[in-house]
This record gives sequence, C-alpha cells and structure tokens, in this order.
Amino acid sequence: MNIDEGIHTPHASSMTEGEEGCSRNIITPPATVDPSDIQTPNPGHIYTHRDDMDEAWIPRVGRCFKSEEEAHEFYCTYAEKAGFEPKKANKSGNTRYFRCNRFGKGEYYKKDEAERKTGKTSKKTSCLAMIKLKFRRDEESNEKVAEIEQVRLDHNHVLLPKPTETKQMRAHKNKDPLLLDYVDDLQANDVPNHCVRNIIRGMHGGEENIAMTDKDLENRRAANMRAEHANDVNKLMEFFKDCEAENPQFRWEAKLDTNGCIHSIFWSHASMQGDYIDFGDAMTFDTTYKTNIYDKPLAMFVGSDHHLHNTVFGCALLGDEKQETFEWVFKAFKKCMVKNRTKCILTDEDTAMEAAIKKEFPGITHKICRWHVVNRLSSELNKLYERYKKRDFKQKFNSVLNHPLTPWEFEAAWNNLIAEFKLEENTALQSLYDQRKRYIPVYFKGDYCGRMASTQRSESTNFIMKKCFVGKKTALHRFAKQVLNFLHTRRMKEGAETYHGTSKTLTKTKWEFEIQMGRIYSRNVFKDFETKLFECTAYKIEDDTDAGRNYYLICHTHKTTKICWGQHKFKVRADKEKYDFSCECREWEHTGLFCVHLLRTFIHIQIDKIPAKYIFKRYTKSARRDVAFSREDKILTGDDGNTKNYRTKLLLKKSTKVVQAGSMSKAAFERAIEGMDSVFNEIKDIPHDIGPKKNTTGRNTTGQETYRQGDSDEDMCGHNEGTQEIGQTSNAVVTENNPCHDHLNMASGEAVGEGNKGESSDQDTTVALNVGVTQESGISMERPPCAKTKGRSKTLAEMNEVTLGAQGEKKGTRRCSVCKLKSTHNSATCPTLQKNKDRLEAMKNKRRGRPAGAKNKQNMYDHGNNRKELEERPLQRRRLLEDNSYIGIPSNSEDDDEYVDDDRQEEQAISGGSE
Repeated sequence: MNIDEGIHTPHASSMTEGEEGCSRNIITPPATVDPSDIQTPNPGHIYTHRDDMDEAWIPRVGRCFKSEEEAHEFYCTYAEKAGFEPKKANKSGNTRYFRCNRFGKGEYYKKDEAERKTGKTSKKTSCLAMIKLKFRRDEESNEKVAEIEQVRLDHNHVLLPKPTETKQMRAHKNKDPLLLDYVDDLQANDVPNHCVRNIIRGMHGGEENIAMTDKDLENRRAANMRAEHANDVNKLMEFFKDCEAENPQFRWEAKLDTNGCIHSIFWSHASMQGDYIDFGDAMTFDTTYKTNIYDKPLAMFVGSDHHLHNTVFGCALLGDEKQETFEWVFKAFKKCMVKNRTKCILTDEDTAMEAAIKKEFPGITHKICRWHVVNRLSSELNKLYERYKKRDFKQKFNSVLNHPLTPWEFEAAWNNLIAEFKLEENTALQSLYDQRKRYIPVYFKGDYCGRMASTQRSESTNFIMKKCFVGKKTALHRFAKQVLNFLHTRRMKEGAETYHGTSKTLTKTKWEFEIQMGRIYSRNVFKDFETKLFECTAYKIEDDTDAGRNYYLICHTHKTTKICWGQHKFKVRADKEKYDFSCECREWEHTGLFCVHLLRTFIHIQIDKIPAKYIFKRYTKSARRDVAFSREDKILTGDDGNTKNYRTKLLLKKSTKVVQAGSMSKAAFERAIEGMDSVFNEIKDIPHDIGPKKNTTGRNTTGQETYRQGDSDEDMCGHNEGTQEIGQTSNAVVTENNPCHDHLNMASGEAVGEGNKGESSDQDTTVALNVGVTQESGISMERPPCAKTKGRSKTLAEMNEVTLGAQGEKKGTRRCSVCKLKSTHNSATCPTLQKNKDRLEAMKNKRRGRPAGAKNKQNMYDHGNNRKELEERPLQRRRLLEDNSYIGIPSNSEDDDEYVDDDRQEEQAISGGSE
C-alpha cells in the first residue's frame, strides 16, 4: 500500500481549525529513487573524449615529434583535456608506450598485508587506452623522431575533464619550477598555507587555474622540512664557510660531546664584533628561549647602541646550562672579541651562570635581574598582596624597590615596611633582603650599567627572533642564516635613525648647552635629555652654606609625605671654573646621562658648554669607531662598484617593459620567449663577482689557513709580528709566546683559555672553527643530541594548584572570611583555624566511597561504615572451586539480580587480595 493511501486527510471545507493545524504537521516522505537510476553501469560501456575537442590535441597515427619528451607532453595535454591521468609504460627497443594510469589490475590487499590499513583502494580498471611510439630517422633532416604508430582512445571508466577534478591527478599538477621555488620561499618564511594559496590564486587569476591542492601544499612543506633537516651539520659548516669567505673576520667555535657531535656552538659576525668595540661596555646575557629543533637554549650577548636600540655581540646554542658550558661560551666570546671592554653584565638568577661569570669575567659588575628574583617568590608575595590589599602593601613594596636613591634610604624604607605590616618572621621577604646587594639598583649607583636595569633587552631580542625569524622546528643551518637576516634588519633600523638624525635638531629652549647636546647626541638620547630638562623646572635650588662654596641643594617644589624615608634634598657640587660637576644621586656615573639635579644646576650657574669629559661617545651621533676590518657581513658590490640591489632594480625595469610588450600579441610573445631563453643560456655560466670569493681567507692548497695578522692585529695590539699559519690537524699555534696574540688560539683546534692552556677535557672537546669545514676538524655530521636544560622547578603552590577553564582570576571566586584570600576554601575548611586542621587531618584516613554491598540508602543506613564486618561476612550463594576462587551460583529470582554486580566486585576484591 502506498504510504499516502494510509494517511486520511479530511476535506478542507469539513476540517475544523484544530484539525487543519494537525494536518499541516504531517511530513510527506521524500520521493523514492527511480529503479533505472540505480542500475549497475554496463561494464562494456566505452568512454572517450568530448566531441567538441580541437582536432589538434587528439593523437592520430602518423603524427611525429622531435623527442620522446615532446610526445609525452602532448599526450599529457590531451589527457588533461579528456579527463584521465597518463603514465609512461614499458619501453623496448625503438618503441615506447604511453598508457592510461588505470591500466592493469589492482588488488585490495597489498603484499604481506593481512588486514587493510586504509580505506583507499586501487583505481586500476584494466583500461587499455594508450598510444605507441616508434622511433625512426627522418628522411629529410636525418634526425631521430618519435612517430605515433598505434592509438587507442577508448576507456572503460568514467572520464573527469573538469579542472576541479583533473587537478587532483598527479600527472596534471603544476610542476613549474619557478612556481614551486616561489612556494618554497613563502613556506621557508613561515607563511601559512592558506596565505600561500591566496597569493598564488591572485597570480593565476582564480582558484580554477591553480593546479595545486591544499594537500599538495602540506606535502610540499613537509618535504621541504625533511630536506632542511637532512645533513643539518654539514649545511651549517658550509654556511659558516661562506660567511668566512664573505668576511674573514667571522668567528665561530664549537664544543663537541664524546661522540663528536655538536654539544654547543658559538659564532659572531664581523658586524657583531664591531658593535662590541663601540657599545660593549654593558651587556645582558640570557638563556630563556628554545628556538630550534634540538631544544638548545639560545644565548645571546645583547647591548644597546647609540640610538638606544638592541644590538647583538654574539650568539650561542647551548647543550645544557651547567657551569662548564657557561665557562666555555664566555671563553669563546672573550677570544672572539680580543679585548674585554665589558664593565657590567646583567643575567637572570642562575648559580651556575654566576659562578662562570665570576671566573671568566673577574672584576666586572655582575647584576641580577630584579624581575627574576622577585618572580621566584611570586606565590608568597601574591598572598601578601591579597591579605593587605586594603592597606596598599603592593604599592608600598614596589616603591621601596624602585624609589630609594641611596643604600641607607633603601634600608630605612625596608625596615619601615616590615614594621608597619609586622612581617619580621616572613621568610620570603627575608630572602629578598639578604640578596639586596645583587639586584637592588641603589647598590649599583656607582657602577656603570649603561641604562640597563634588567635582562629585558636580551629577552626582547630573543622574542623577536622566535616570533619573526625562527621556530621550534628550525634546523641549525637555518637558524644561523636567520640570525644573519636578523642582523640586517637591525642595520636597516639603525640606518633609518641615522638618516633622520642628519636633519637639524629643534630645541625647546635657547640654552646653549641644550643646543650643543642637540648637535652631539643621537635623536633618541636627545629626546631623553629634553625630557629631563623639562622636568628639572619643577626643582628649586639653594646654596648649601654648610658645605661651602660651589655646593647646592636641589629639592622638588611639591614635597610628598607618602615616602617618609625619602631624601628630599640632593647635594650637587658644581665648580664652573674647573668644570667639575657631581651629584650625590650618581645617575651620571650609573648611566652616563645627566640627572635632573645637574641640569637644574647648569641653568642656575648659567653653563654655556658641557665639557667633553661628561659626554659619553656611545650616545653621540659619531659613536662608531674605525676598526681594522670590514663591518659588512656580505659582499654587496661587484667589481664595477655597483651593488646587487642596483643591478636588480635596473634589470626588473627593463624586463617589465619586455613583459608588457610581449603579452600583447602572439608574435611578440613568441619572440620575447625566444629572446629570453637565448639571453639566459648566454649569461648563466658567467662567473659571479658578488658573493663569496674563493681563497679569500688565505686557505692554501695544502689544506692550511693563513691568518692575515696585519689586517686586524696591527690596530688591536699595536704591532705586527708577521704572518701566522694555522694547520687544520695541528693543535698548536705559532705565536712566538706573544701575549697580545692569545686570541689567535681560537683557530687552533684546542680549548685554550686563561689557566687552562694546553689542557683538554676527557668528555668534551673544543674545535676551532676557522680551520676549514672538513671532516678533519673532528665534527661529526650526525644530528646533535637534544639539549638537557634545567628548566624551572615548580613551587609548592603551583604543584597544588588546579586551574580549569580560561586563564586569569575568576570573577565569581569567593573570598575566605577568615584569611581574606580568594581561594578554593571557605571558613569551614580554612587551614588557618586549628579546628579545621584537626578535622581535615582526621578525614585523611577515612576510606572514601560507599561500603561494599551498600546499594541503596537503606543498605548504607544498615551497614554504616562497618567495612571490616562486611569483609569478614561469608559470601552467600557461592561455592569454592579447586583453585580457591569463588563462582556465583545462578539464581532464578529477579530479586537476586540486583546484587549480582556487587557480588562480583566483592569477589574480585577478595580474590585480588589473596593473590
């Protein structure tokens, strides 16, 4: 019976309003498929190309081609238009077959495969479509040609001629090397696949013209990644060799493990060494980020230049964070930079790093980053912040750390803070106070730190590297190349600042010393100078009669009572005749820049010119020094003096005109293609004059490298001892016991350092990196092992903390009425109350869960927590087997079924306990 016949629908005229609403809710079933549409296709049906296909693209017997490649390209074009995928088949003698890709018979199961692992099956249908080529000599030209001898165009499967379908076939995917190279460049620069697809879609005029799928882009990226990671160490050595050829001042050094693999590696370009000569008086060193596939921490020596921008002096990838590793990298850094100019170094709180600095940089100021010290005790401090939130403990605590200008001010402020909140027994605050001389700024006022108060410069530089240049899967050679690219971006930024600094500087006042500083200081430094000059107008000055002549007292016009421990008057000594100035806040000694107190004094005594001894060269427009080597890391000019950039711009301008004119007609297009191919064949073998040149490092044919000492050592040590030859296999360097040339030991192939010359480690080996990239250097080409870093141990609060949902404080979190903290407990469970402690301690030994056999409330009420009695109770309806195990006796009672599951659990528990 038809389904419609079984539904009675009353006539519309006789239906009531309720009946009409019910009838509208009845869903009519969908129409069934016609039986003729679901018949199995006729296996003998023949499929061929469309009737409207151009005859020029259809293979015919007798058609000749100049080569087999031309014939294959023609057949692929026909296959794409017809809708199938071709392949090259067997070749014997003078014949060659091109067949449909579905030729042959496929099997569902692969060889030695008991169960099919994937749902994809073979597409082979024993299709016999093909063309047969025969190679012969042309009678007229006597050249070898390929002639179609046999053609079969019929297929036994459906053809798919639509572009959206043919692009899925491997033979019809876009294999243009220029496009693939372009895609590789985009992916190498971490452009996402969907962005790559949008770019090439715009280049080709639409999605339908792109013969690459999303899966193709993913496979291409994966293949490029595998190729990039292959022979990683060898590629790194080759890159360093090219850098050496570009500029012989390039330095690098590696530490090897017991297997000869790279454990740690350090390198520095010529531009880095030049920056260290100019701005190496203060630097930071940090190992926070891991930005490579081997999890090696990135250690960068970072400072600031005359524009107050970050500048890098050297890079290292470390195998671990032990003291001996830090000592090794510091030795390599010192040997590379020849002369130690560092006065202050800032690091994070690391005992191994601190011990290594004390050994390798004796006498310099080592300052710990305050953020790392305070952050280590963040959990304890957060409790204090919450407990004394209404009394502004956090603001007062930060004020004590930041505002004091002298050590006695800090100690007075600290004591007042501890006494006000009665925190004499707090171990966290006591720990901070015991380490005050390592991180509090007031204890470093007399030491020059170059405006550096934390390791933020290193961390920001590392963050830029990780965000814009490298990732967690970056190979070593790729990492080194990206460091060089990062340096070039820094040079471009410096060039922009230098260019804008050449314009006339506008001053806000007419003071002569401000106009003088506007001409001398760089733009960013002068902005800081002007800000302080404006702020000094809020200070008043008076003579210090008790101290004598040339002494003044500077104080702010608006005194504050919030900081009772603060010093409100600062003593300044200003001798105008002798040009001798000093302030007891000692900001000039600490940063090299003037404080507001000195600037107020300059205005008061009417100073016209500031003496040169108070102007640090590192902050001036002419901060760069002349060095005895080239600062350029790459050779950018050719023999004619023109740069690669100039040549590229001119060639692009000319080629664009050819492209525009050649695309307007078929004749012009063919002529342009012919001319471009001809020009390319003529110029492709011409030697380059831009880029690395051979034998520029002095490496001779005997495998030795000649160090051109006169190119760099003459300016650095003041004399020239001649040419030193350093052999690859030798562990000694001929320096004639000259202490000025100790830095040459970096190329010796031996770990040579102060107090450790001639000694070698049993576990690790230091390899000289300027001895040439060969196997004789002892570096294994195997993948380096992953680094073993210490990381950061979790605090007790972090281990006990359970965070669910989004990060941040929850708006609905309750505050305990006893301890006043926002936490997971309340007044009934607050651990600060003794009664709660006793109750919680008693609950720890209580066994959780309902007792065995307690199926409902009545059973729980009857049994209570008397588990021992239940466990000793003999099991009912059980019989003992020979192996001392129990088995339940079947029961026909429906009332007994509800106890079966509990009995089984009880049985398993008892049998498990007996085992």
